[in-house]
Amino acid sequence: MRFYEFATTKPKKPRKPLTPEQSLEAAKKREVEVAKKALQSVKDQHKRRKEMERTRRDSYIGQAQKRQQSN
Repeated sequence: MRFYEFATTKPKKPRKPLTPEQSLEAAKKREVEVAKKALQSVKDQHKRRKEMERTRRDSYIGQAQKRQQSN
């Protein structure tokens, strides 16, 4: 295939408007997805914070051990 064959996009078919029930269902699904993403981002943030605390603690313990060995 040639490049111009990849670059062209097919025209999208027009969609019918959603019924009120369908639009409510779609809105609920979007809300669920947004909530899942928000929860995952909070979990990731907690993991990063926990990892930073762990590395800080480990580095402090390593420094304290070096001080004890030198004394």
